[in-house]
Amino acid sequence: MDELYASRGNLTAVWEYIGEGWSGEYNPDDPEDTELLRFSVYLGTEAEVDAGDCEQMDDASYCTQMPVDTDKQILRRALELILDAAEEPSPKRALEELSWMKPEDFKPGGVISR
Repeated sequence: MDELYASRGNLTAVWEYIGEGWSGEYNPDDPEDTELLRFSVYLGTEAEVDAGDCEQMDDASYCTQMPVDTDKQILRRALELILDAAEEPSPKRALEELSWMKPEDFKPGGVISR
């Protein structure tokens, strides 16, 4: 999966795959394992993130329960929630809680189905 970005002001949230699975590093020999996405929030614009000209926000990078093949529309909605959380006065806990999100949360009846 290519990285997926959303920016708001001087914050950029990014979905990326860095080789993680259910128990740490993804194990392709384990049929129970899944390639999982990580989100990170950076202090900078999308262009600055691409160029490596910004820093990552403290305590703002978490592996999630979002498989790499998650629908991009769901991932875009999730990025908006990540940016909302990053804008809170004390964002660590809100961002940490978002590490538990999974695609089913965004479907009708899910906890984030708005």
